[in-house]
Amino acid sequence: MRMTVMIDSTGAVELDTAGQITRENHSTVADARRAVMATAKSLAEQTSQDMQLHIEDPAGSRTFLVGADGTSRQESVAPATIESPAPVEPARSESVPAVESVVSAPVEPVSAAELEPVEPASGETVPVAAAAEEEQAPAAPATAAAPAPNPFLGGRPSTARAAEPAAAEPAAAGSRRESLPSFVDRPEVDAPAQHGWRGALNSMGLHLAPSAAELSQRQDEAAVSAHWPGPRTIAVLNPKGGAGKTPTVICLSAVFARLSGGGVLAWDNNNSLGSLGWRTFDAGHESTVVDLLGRTEHFMTSDARVGDLSEYVHHQPADRYDVLRSDDRSGDQERHMVTGDEVDRLHAVAAKYYRAIVMDSGNTERGANWQAMIGHADQVVIPVKSVDDAAEGASRVLAALHAGDEHAQELARNAVVVVLCCEPGHQKTKAKELAEEFAPYVRAVATIPYDRALVEGRVRFTAMTPATRRAWLRAGAAVREGL
Repeated sequence: MRMTVMIDSTGAVELDTAGQITRENHSTVADARRAVMATAKSLAEQTSQDMQLHIEDPAGSRTFLVGADGTSRQESVAPATIESPAPVEPARSESVPAVESVVSAPVEPVSAAELEPVEPASGETVPVAAAAEEEQAPAAPATAAAPAPNPFLGGRPSTARAAEPAAAEPAAAGSRRESLPSFVDRPEVDAPAQHGWRGALNSMGLHLAPSAAELSQRQDEAAVSAHWPGPRTIAVLNPKGGAGKTPTVICLSAVFARLSGGGVLAWDNNNSLGSLGWRTFDAGHESTVVDLLGRTEHFMTSDARVGDLSEYVHHQPADRYDVLRSDDRSGDQERHMVTGDEVDRLHAVAAKYYRAIVMDSGNTERGANWQAMIGHADQVVIPVKSVDDAAEGASRVLAALHAGDEHAQELARNAVVVVLCCEPGHQKTKAKELAEEFAPYVRAVATIPYDRALVEGRVRFTAMTPATRRAWLRAGAAVREGL
């Protein structure tokens, strides 16, 4: 028995079974493929006959042998898409060899789920980024003839890195190194597909290229995992409480630590009972920034060891970064208010032992600790929950940076805005609107879908949905581009 199926890009299906034509609609091409495979298996089992299933869809043409025992095996693959609804005899592709010709051993049955392509679902699998990847939004022009005094720095000099030197001249054309190819240096982003139906076929011996979605993910992973010379400091700013600073610090720290091999510190630079310690795991002790302040001189000596820091920071085993908690004393205990000079001392220690420092700003934008943090920052990230009051706080802090000195203005031009959906459903529209409004004033905007794992309690990267993890990876790559 033979079944011929045509699926268009909308998920509409035209099915020809022994001359009988039926039509049905599905929400996506992937859903249509699954439904067709299920139908073929059901008919094969009911008739006790093997079924030859030929599928034409936007990805090309494929022919499967569906057994009466419920198994399925792909017989051929062809990249061309046929528009005519007439039955098409299965033909082996000249550009992609048949599975049988590549694999000499018996081929294991491939399920419909394994043949599902990697593609966005309802616009959330790949996160919305208001700043286009190939064309960045133009930086906002300076409006004042001379920079106004920076309200954040209070006259203290910036310790952020100086401008990178110009790239060295390329080697002369025709040199020995350029004329000979490398036989081992193959870019990982160009490796064959590992996910979706392409990955399933590659596991059987084919060599199919990754989909656009998989290639984009590989590029972001390569960007985040690349090491840079010297330490870098990322300041996460928004004077509005509950704007999403703490989840942003946690998720960016996890992205960089998980992919780059550690050396990442999440620092709660908050004088008003910061929540970073509440939303991460403790390391079996209660040390805070106050305890480390008493040991900064020791950690700057040659006798200090990196392992000794474990007494003062809280390691996150699954996500591989460390947390420096703010002073969390409450009630009758007097909380220590960190000064600008103390931030400088703590930052000197952090920069000695960590390659990436992600700082939670707290809410007191005129505090000495906030001002010192801005002076050390190489990059600012401004989180915005999809509500107007959080957006107003982000707008004001961005305007203050634009009105500041040269260092502050550069931070504003290079800023990344992260828009977090705080509710499911209609908040997607609000998040998109906010992303579009901020895009002209910053270098990049990334949108994070709603995820219950970010709402309350301790935040673990692996507890989020795949769509949310992918969105944070894109945000991390956007931040990395500014480092």
